[in-house]
Amino acid sequence: MSFVYSGVVYIMAVVVLGVVLTMLSLVISKKVQLNREKLSAFECGFDPLSSSRLTFSLRFFLLAVVFLIFDVELILIAPYVYSVYSSVSASFVGLGALFMLVLLLGLMHELNEGSLEWAKG
Repeated sequence: MSFVYSGVVYIMAVVVLGVVLTMLSLVISKKVQLNREKLSAFECGFDPLSSSRLTFSLRFFLLAVVFLIFDVELILIAPYVYSVYSSVSASFVGLGALFMLVLLLGLMHELNEGSLEWAKG
């Protein structure tokens, strides 16, 4: 019987402590002034309450795609570095150099195309 009694006391203590801490945080917290900007969701600078048929910046989309492509390529480089350190062979070094050449050529193409320049005239 004392085991059941101690369990009930423990549960009551946890509930009371939870309520006290919640009330204490509400009392001493900073009051937030509610307005439209603070209540709206952040959606990449778009106003979520406006029309959804607004034109989307193609330059922003292309820059985001380039970022994702180079992000995935960096993920592919990490296992390559580990494999080169574990067993150095000419084929590993040659494939790595070819992969880096493709990355460099892609970056040069993006620079010449002007996709990486955000503010263009």
